[in-house]
Amino acid sequence: MIKKGITMLVKRLLVKAGLILLICSISIAGFAQEDERIEKAKAEAEVYAQRSLEARKKPPRKLSTEEEQAALVIKKAEALNAEADCVKDEDEAIALYRQAVRIAPNYDQSWSGLGMALWNRTNFMPRSTKEEKAELQKVLSEAKQACQKALEIDPMSPGGNYWLSNILLTEARMGNWLKGAVILPTIFKLTDKVATVDPYYEHGAVFRTYAIVLTTVPTWLSARFGFTPEIILPYLDKGIELSPDYFGNYTTRAGVYLKVGNDPDKQKALKDLEFVLTHDPDKLEGYQADNRARQKEARQTWKQTTGKDYPAR
Repeated sequence: MIKKGITMLVKRLLVKAGLILLICSISIAGFAQEDERIEKAKAEAEVYAQRSLEARKKPPRKLSTEEEQAALVIKKAEALNAEADCVKDEDEAIALYRQAVRIAPNYDQSWSGLGMALWNRTNFMPRSTKEEKAELQKVLSEAKQACQKALEIDPMSPGGNYWLSNILLTEARMGNWLKGAVILPTIFKLTDKVATVDPYYEHGAVFRTYAIVLTTVPTWLSARFGFTPEIILPYLDKGIELSPDYFGNYTTRAGVYLKVGNDPDKQKALKDLEFVLTHDPDKLEGYQADNRARQKEARQTWKQTTGKDYPAR
């Protein structure tokens, strides 16, 4: 669990039929005033950023011969994955991760990488028909099994925990949010473990996950327990400060601003979207395809927000 920071626990969701009782709460210190909460979040973001920097200074453990061989294959897979923008491209990366698994079956990064690549494949798969959704679910199930294997090897594996949380969140978002909410405690447990090792892993992925939940769960539900989407902003701000060329934090922050809904925040959202649309997606090595996907997302969000194609507003 993330100490003294964003610790999200879903304990109760109220359903009219009274059949399901869970409470969705986000525990971020018990400050009564919103500005105090924001200041607390800013301080916590600084602590987490420092923890990440310290974690990355630690020398990696010595790999076995098999793990060293697998690591070389994983590096090739990562290069392919960075540029993948269709199923065919992703399948080539997946094939390399499978090779890494065969070379070093007891190496958690072989398995977490495979889980990540399989999950990424679903981003290019259609999901309109029942048959398409069933095929997508098969890939997600295999991705889940790969991440679970990584966690059998190393329960604190950042990749295993994060990508499993992403897979579970994807499954939850595919259906009714109320039905999917039952899995949220597991998702938060996994992301808390990531934050214990490296809070800003994957450029702040943990906080993007929290933001997705805060912007997906109905406002009335989070407000019922005294929490608003704004509380995640300081953590996203710090992520942008640490990784200014990673577009995912900008589009996620824009989503939070739009969830808040007032005009000043709408303008902030458009500013974030404009940054994404006017900067080079290939500048951050390893995230070229991800950044290009975020640009597509930003263009769609711009039109949904303004009713016009970028740059008109």
